[in-house]
Amino acid sequence: MSRTTKRTINGMIRRALSQIKVPDAPASVFGLVDGAQDDRVVPLLTAEGNDWRCLYGTELPRVLSAVAPYLVALSSHYPFAGYFARYGRGNNWGVMLRSTASMDDIAEHFAGMIRARLPAGREVLFRFYDPRVLRAYLPTCTKEELDAVFGPVDAFLIEDGKGAWKVYRREKGKLATREPRWDHWID
Repeated sequence: MSRTTKRTINGMIRRALSQIKVPDAPASVFGLVDGAQDDRVVPLLTAEGNDWRCLYGTELPRVLSAVAPYLVALSSHYPFAGYFARYGRGNNWGVMLRSTASMDDIAEHFAGMIRARLPAGREVLFRFYDPRVLRAYLPTCTKEELDAVFGPVDAFLIEDGKGAWKVYRREKGKLATREPRWDHWID
């Protein structure tokens, strides 16, 4: 992909995100972002004017909070939405999601997914918020696993690794993917 094409696509995403109108309560478009992907994520996220929740909790040492996963509201009145569009694209900063649940309920749902047990019994961190992991994991899920992962989420919007985005939804107990209709991601 040429530099000009990437800039044009980045501009389209930035404009789409800038038009997101999030109702005062509750917000409907969120980002699941990974502090470990880029040193800029957490300072930009925790700057004044953003609404976010750390999935690891509230009282963390600085070294852990710098690499933690976060749920963040995305709309035109939150500065992080523009940073996510500008810097996160192509850098695996995270995924977008749509939900009618409250931010606290969604954060609680995802905080419960942080750990996974391997077949041998060992417990590990499950980095589902990394777009590379989520887009590979979702197609392998059973109906029950999809229900557990989606929980209160209507749809995920995940970058495909080549600069394009795909919507992942549950439909009749199965995973469905399609091209995004940006009007569904703009309130």
